[in-house]
Amino acid sequence: MTSSKKKFISLLVSISIIIVGVFYAESANIDEINTLLIKEKSELKKLKREISRQTGILNKMSKKEYSNLKNQRILDGQLKIKRRELKIYNWNLKINENKTENLAAKLNESKKNISLQQELMGRRIRMIYKEGKLFPVKIMFSSETFVDLLKRAKYIDKIMAYDKLVFINYENELKELNRKKDALTHAKSNILLYKKKATAKKKEILGEKKKKNLFLAKLNKEKKLNRRLRDELVNSSKQLNKLISRLETKMINGEGVDIVDKKGSLIPPVIGHLLTKFGRKRDKKLNAYIVSNGIHIQIEKGSVVRSVFNGKVLYTGTLEGYGNIIIVGHGLNYHSLYGHLDEITTLSGKDVRSGQIIGRSGDTGSRLGESVYFEMRHNGKPIEPTAWLIKSKK
Repeated sequence: MTSSKKKFISLLVSISIIIVGVFYAESANIDEINTLLIKEKSELKKLKREISRQTGILNKMSKKEYSNLKNQRILDGQLKIKRRELKIYNWNLKINENKTENLAAKLNESKKNISLQQELMGRRIRMIYKEGKLFPVKIMFSSETFVDLLKRAKYIDKIMAYDKLVFINYENELKELNRKKDALTHAKSNILLYKKKATAKKKEILGEKKKKNLFLAKLNKEKKLNRRLRDELVNSSKQLNKLISRLETKMINGEGVDIVDKKGSLIPPVIGHLLTKFGRKRDKKLNAYIVSNGIHIQIEKGSVVRSVFNGKVLYTGTLEGYGNIIIVGHGLNYHSLYGHLDEITTLSGKDVRSGQIIGRSGDTGSRLGESVYFEMRHNGKPIEPTAWLIKSKK
């Protein structure tokens, strides 16, 4: 075989290797995108079910709210009626109080008249008692003539008729007085009873109305929370739709996955207890507000630390306050930082894969003890990192 033929065959083999490599790289990209698509579509289905459930809850709440408002309108009407009834009872009470005052005056007058009659009757009875039972006989036999006898007989009849009339009038007036007193007392007690009932009913309606208002306020609060939750779910659903669309476009174009596509599903650097949160918080020991650009994860010294995504190691070394650190660039101006490491097992300029071990945890430069400091930045500005990480079961 000539040297030119050998060179040609060698060239063909090299081209074949390159083509196969490209094919496998594209195939790996497609598989990764396809896996993400399946996962995101599953999440989208869950979101749609949750949106449907929240919409159902809101619809039920709207029905409850309408029913409650309808009941409130009925209660308002009943309350108006009871208030009017109370006004009527109060007016009746005033009228009867005036009648009572007038009747009291008349009763006092009647009592005086009865008292006089009692005095006159007492005198008359005492006189009759003194004269004895034969008083009429004495008057009759003391007559000088028959005409005088007749006159005296008529006089005695008139006296007896007057005495009888005085006693009857006294008895009738006393009965009428007692009847009026009883009737007035009964009417007054009835009005007070009606007023008491109306007041109790008013109190009951006000209590019911207060209960309905509290229920309505609670319902409105729940409705706002559910509406906000539904809006958040709808927004998340829109974001997922955009992500799915972008992933499908990348798959068609044969492009790879970037860090933005993996938001919410990045591998955590370590799995441990969260010691600090991102952002501004008050430090009780220092009695001051401290801004944290990242998070501290408590983990036993010597535990493996992994890269959260594919990228290039931009820096390895020591930095005051961070101890031993690694900075990885992930493209699109995204960076991740890993601090307080005991050991760095990668080199600056080296490419790393998602989940690849890049160091071991420690406590260098840490005031919190054994932990890993993790930070993410975009365009040089710190961003909340936990939103990018897949939720750990620990």
